[in-house]
Amino acid sequence: MTISRRGPRRRHGFLADLPNMPLDIIQEVLGHLQPRDLLHLARTSKAFRTFLMSRSSAFLWRASRRNVEGLPDCPTHLSEPAYANLAFTSYCFVCLS
Repeated sequence: MTISRRGPRRRHGFLADLPNMPLDIIQEVLGHLQPRDLLHLARTSKAFRTFLMSRSSAFLWRASRRNVEGLPDCPTHLSEPAYANLAFTSYCFVCLS
């Protein structure tokens, strides 16, 4: 007797067309995410990293920061992505561990 260990079916590639969507739709969707989600998205591809780390995308980071209750404003000496990285990751910025 053979036992099949099939887990739940996963849909592979259902977000494959996301980078091909119109920019205004992508911006609208990304504005509803939290900063941690934007950080994770920026780490998925070079295109998203370039887009999200550009200064022209600072408004998306500000909008995502407003989605987190009680999060203070970004200090003037940090960029929005750097502030999100500081607030939402557990990396040590001294020894990088």
